[in-house]
Amino acid sequence: MHAESVDGVEPTFLEEAPIGPDIDRVLVAEHGLPFYVDVDRPEEVPADETERMIDLAERVLSAAGRRTGFGHHEEIRQSMAEWAPDRGEDRAADPGYWRRMTFALSPRERNFGCLNGDHNERVKKAKTVLAWASDCIDADILETIEQSQFDDIEQAWRDAVAAEKERREIEAFARDPPDACAGWSRFDATHESVEVAYQATNHGTPVVAAVYRTIEGELVAREFTVEKWAGSGENPHEARWNRPCVSNAGDGAYARLWSHLQTFNVESTDAMIE
Repeated sequence: MHAESVDGVEPTFLEEAPIGPDIDRVLVAEHGLPFYVDVDRPEEVPADETERMIDLAERVLSAAGRRTGFGHHEEIRQSMAEWAPDRGEDRAADPGYWRRMTFALSPRERNFGCLNGDHNERVKKAKTVLAWASDCIDADILETIEQSQFDDIEQAWRDAVAAEKERREIEAFARDPPDACAGWSRFDATHESVEVAYQATNHGTPVVAAVYRTIEGELVAREFTVEKWAGSGENPHEARWNRPCVSNAGDGAYARLWSHLQTFNVESTDAMIE
């Protein structure tokens, strides 16, 4: 097993770690966010190197049959039983628990790659699995599994940083909606319920997308055709709306409007509504 540390990250099978522990700071800078922005660790990212080791051991077990050459958890059991030190055997690399942890692994743990027990027991099981894997599974397969783990960690951080950037953009949009956004033009709506409205031509149809309060007081974001909007005297309570604005970027009407404006490839319009 390799253990070339890169800024505190110690790979198990790879020659060196492809990412460092400051991957979040690297991505914050890459996405153009202020240096002081902190992004919460994604749930799927191991909290520390010990948790990453446990996760790697679980990945090795769950990869069995697809890549490691062990088609069933029983084959893993047999291989580990043959590999484990004999009772009373003094093996130099054995920390003293390999045999016990080998036989403590349940069929479910071997089959689904989910190590059970308290933290200390899970650590011992993980170290045992990785030691066995190092001796019994091809090195290139193990390197591929660990590379996949690092790739998943980096992608999780990328998604988290991108979501934080998006959240900040939505907050800025809600505080001060710009005059133009993704091809849409803001205009001053005349009805008192409308907080902000944009217009554009979407697939050949002039439309309005607006945030306004319903009669019940709910703040909503919806799209209208210009024809319906103008025909109602710019009253969203009277106009028949075309579709709701939806968003995967966050909650709230402004998040839905912002996402709606980013979604469509629209054409700018020259003041359809004055």
